[in-house]
Amino acid sequence: MCADGVTPAGGEGPGAAVRGSSPQPVLRQPSPGPCEETLQSPFFAAALAVIKGAAAQALEIPLALTTESVKPCNDLSGRLTLNSVETFPSKPQRTKFEKLVAEKVSEDAAFRVFTVPKAMAKELYGDTFCGADHPEEELPDPLQLVSLSDWCLAVTEYPVLKSTAQLGRLELTGFKHRNEKGHFEVSFKIHPPGADPPLAEVSTTHAAPPALSELLPSVAAG
Repeated sequence: MCADGVTPAGGEGPGAAVRGSSPQPVLRQPSPGPCEETLQSPFFAAALAVIKGAAAQALEIPLALTTESVKPCNDLSGRLTLNSVETFPSKPQRTKFEKLVAEKVSEDAAFRVFTVPKAMAKELYGDTFCGADHPEEELPDPLQLVSLSDWCLAVTEYPVLKSTAQLGRLELTGFKHRNEKGHFEVSFKIHPPGADPPLAEVSTTHAAPPALSELLPSVAAG
């Protein structure tokens, strides 16, 4: 799971104080790097879409440009960092967030995955699918987008589950807020019911991509 480095109790590593000398600062082990296996798993992209849509509703933040960073970790866990969250969410907000995630998983909502030229996606959807973690100029062309109806629209390079129930249980394992940046970190772990789930088919929609009102009617209406 994602975690900052910790020093084992009783260990005398490089940062331990030496007898007879002034105390030295205890050095933390570096945080583990991203887990490529989790990143490429169809469970990971699906979980991010569910969590991002739930966060947008519970915390009342826009979908567009509020993903600050994503870190895939070992054992189908990860961390999603959101920006534009000025204060640590209240207990009712966090409860609503967790409830929305659980309800969306149990709903067994279908994922829609399609490719579209980047310029066309920008024209049709604006910044709705964009995150601060991936500047527009760094995105591939064409784009592969994953959509949950009236919930989330995001870029993904990897396969995605056919529907949300295949996530099994999507556990939000921790929250952390960074006041100085307005960043809210959501740690999570996926508990899938099986290891070989059916995947969403990828459609090529260059000729007639879906309208924003079809994918995110609430956003289009607003």
